[in-house]
Amino acid sequence: MLDIGWTEIAVIVVIAIVVIGPKDLPKAMRTVAQMIGKVKAMMREFQSNIDDMIKETELEEVKNQISSVRNMNLENKISETIDKDGELTKSMDFSKEAADFDKSMKEGTSEEKKPAAVTDASSKDDPSDKKS
Repeated sequence: MLDIGWTEIAVIVVIAIVVIGPKDLPKAMRTVAQMIGKVKAMMREFQSNIDDMIKETELEEVKNQISSVRNMNLENKISETIDKDGELTKSMDFSKEAADFDKSMKEGTSEEKKPAAVTDASSKDDPSDKKS
């Protein structure tokens, strides 16, 4: 705090004895000690108030960051970061292929049902298959 050595303290004590006198020196030292204690208490209180203000400010910053994260559309952020020009999205769009596959599956199923129905009907009408 204060860079005072033993020689400086000795000089201050000698001057205090000469100026104040040996009779009033204990009272003066007690008063100085009380004043130093009050100054230290005020400094501690001031420091704690500053620390509280810093904590509140940091807390508000954290709250703002959390609310901004909650309001952020994560899917858009990821797509902006990974696929800025949209090439990846276009290459991964399989909707046309899926529609073509569905169409071919529907056509394939309808074609498979027709011959089965024809073979069932022809086997019922075929007289050679019937036994007398």
